[in-house]
Amino acid sequence: MISNCLIVFLLLNLASPVFGISCYAIRAYDNLQTVVHNKSFCTAYYEVANGEGTFYGVDRDPIKTDQLKWDFNLGKDCQLQKYKLNEKEEMVVVYQCICFTQMCNFPFAFEEFKQRGYTLAPKPSKVDSIW
Repeated sequence: MISNCLIVFLLLNLASPVFGISCYAIRAYDNLQTVVHNKSFCTAYYEVANGEGTFYGVDRDPIKTDQLKWDFNLGKDCQLQKYKLNEKEEMVVVYQCICFTQMCNFPFAFEEFKQRGYTLAPKPSKVDSIW
């Protein structure tokens, strides 16, 4: 009986990563890089004024997330957003990105993000194309 319970417990622990994805987690203010697990989707925020990026994962339904002002009809992984943190501050312009695959929020530098066309999506190389 104890053996069966132990096996079930171990199987559940092994299966737990299947229920979510892993994402890069980097905060702009301390530049500490980690990985977070079991998230619903990954995020990346690039502040346009200073080029700083913040990366994380969220464990909520993106459609039900109040603070996510996202137009899913555009079909883009990154969208330009404007935020006002409080009434006395001016608007902050941010590229907000969301993605739904394992480690999809790779922490590109802002210049590389810009050169890629403001997207986190992988770019096909000539090796992958058919001539």
